[in-house]
Amino acid sequence: AAKAKKIKVLLIANQVSPSVLYQMQKLGADHFVPYPLPEGALHEAIEELRKPAPVLPDGYDPETGMFTGVTKPKGDRNGVILPVHGMAGGVGASTFAANLAWELCNIPDVEDLRVCVIDLDLQFGSIATYLDLPRKEAVLEILTDAGNVDSDNLVKSMLTFNDKLHVFTAPADMLPLEMVTAEDIGKILDTAQVNFDFVIVDMPSTVVAWTEAVLQRAHVYFALLELDLRSAQNILRFIRALKAEALPHDKVRYVLNRAPKFTDLSAKARVKRMAESLDIDIEVQLPDGGEQVTQANDHGLPIAENASKNPLRKELQKLA
Repeated sequence: AAKAKKIKVLLIANQVSPSVLYQMQKLGADHFVPYPLPEGALHEAIEELRKPAPVLPDGYDPETGMFTGVTKPKGDRNGVILPVHGMAGGVGASTFAANLAWELCNIPDVEDLRVCVIDLDLQFGSIATYLDLPRKEAVLEILTDAGNVDSDNLVKSMLTFNDKLHVFTAPADMLPLEMVTAEDIGKILDTAQVNFDFVIVDMPSTVVAWTEAVLQRAHVYFALLELDLRSAQNILRFIRALKAEALPHDKVRYVLNRAPKFTDLSAKARVKRMAESLDIDIEVQLPDGGEQVTQANDHGLPIAENASKNPLRKELQKLA
């Protein structure tokens, strides 16, 4: 009752067993002195209680006594939500998501920019692999109890890459995609949005019941494709599905990965024909980063850290 009214509690303990004392301290007693009182003990204890609580620096975890690099959530942001959706397997959507997030963290002359990546590919999500991070149990707890997510436990369930980028990894085990509902995903994204300036969401290539919840919240929805027939056919199906459900298909921005070189004129013409036949604008064209991209992913590093002069890295930097 005293704790609820923010009253400090000092125990004076006479012949009390250590376990009872421990129990009472756990319930919130601030300090204790033994009885009979040693000289000056009461005075010292009261002085101790009067000291203001220490201000802990951001990222300090009092339980472990270590710096986690995870800053305290303040809920003072209004972030931009940028989902990334591969229109076919292997088009480089996760690589794009991880590296765009890292480039956003490193925009020169911008102070205190908070960026997170949320890997919602619950079965084959590879953001953790590309940034060499372990997969925490806490992720599964958030997904199974998303209705009760708050800023504190969402940020605590994330890991940081190089003390800058916050990452909500995919779970360690394969989970059914329909295990989470649109409301769950909505709650996770809304909570992330108030704590970060940019929220990059790596989507599964499958369209699921909660894709709509992400699309409705997205500021720009990146769809990655390659210059091949399967990407073209999948985009047609994707646009048809969005239009049939009256979803905001105008938020989708098409990104051509492994785009042809500037000098390859016949391939450039094919890109133009593809865009015309699908009735879309391909607004971003990313060059083929080659072997260096695979190596960076396998080493668990962003391309910027592994091959900073790579042409793909330069384009991603421009985009950020």
